[in-house]
Amino acid sequence: MWQRLKQYHFDWKLTLLYVLLLPLLLRLGFWQLAREQEKRDLLAVYDSRQQELPVDLQTLDPMQDLQYRQVEFSGRADNEHVFLLDNRIVGGQVGYEVLQAVQTAEGVGVFVNRGWVAQGRTRADLPTVAPLPATLNVAGSVYVPVGEQVVLNDELMAPGWPKVIQVLEPGRMWQAAGLQGTVFPYTVRVAQDVPGALTRNWPVINLSPEMHRGYAVQWFAMATMLTLLYLVYSTRRESTAPDADA
Repeated sequence: MWQRLKQYHFDWKLTLLYVLLLPLLLRLGFWQLAREQEKRDLLAVYDSRQQELPVDLQTLDPMQDLQYRQVEFSGRADNEHVFLLDNRIVGGQVGYEVLQAVQTAEGVGVFVNRGWVAQGRTRADLPTVAPLPATLNVAGSVYVPVGEQVVLNDELMAPGWPKVIQVLEPGRMWQAAGLQGTVFPYTVRVAQDVPGALTRNWPVINLSPEMHRGYAVQWFAMATMLTLLYLVYSTRRESTAPDADA
């Protein structure tokens, strides 16, 4: 091995390709490992929060980690302004998640996620959702979106109701509905026994931690193969043409 390494010769094109690709492959591998840990942490938080007793929503501090906290509150439902979170798939069928505002006695608005409804025959055929009771008691869990949310258009400015949205923005949704008072910064996914609850299908994660570990192994294997190929091609014995007869 060491004898072969002594035959190393520098090829700037090959070296440039290697220097560009190796950090990229390693970065992708470590990114997958980080995603694996994020998923494990999220599952641990979910399991822990499911064991907790619900607390009054008014006692929560929005600056703390509220993901999956079990809460309860009561208030008046706003049935005039319904939001449909787009591209939600259940059992292979495309649909929406239905969100509506509930205003507590203290004047705080909370958007509750009632669950999933199927899309109509076309995207223009929006579903008709039964209204919530005028006043209701809500139990559920706080949902904090993971990762950055990207809005490609200003869907909240579109006329008419219900409004189809791509991301959860409680503050802007509250303004679009023209409601008064403050708004809780996250949505609450209702429990099964809450009046008006629809199909509840909220997987904690979309890929298992083991899948991310497998992807990381693949990226690191590609980095290893790239290094081996670089060494092989950089230490090849240069062929020499035989001397011509005098």
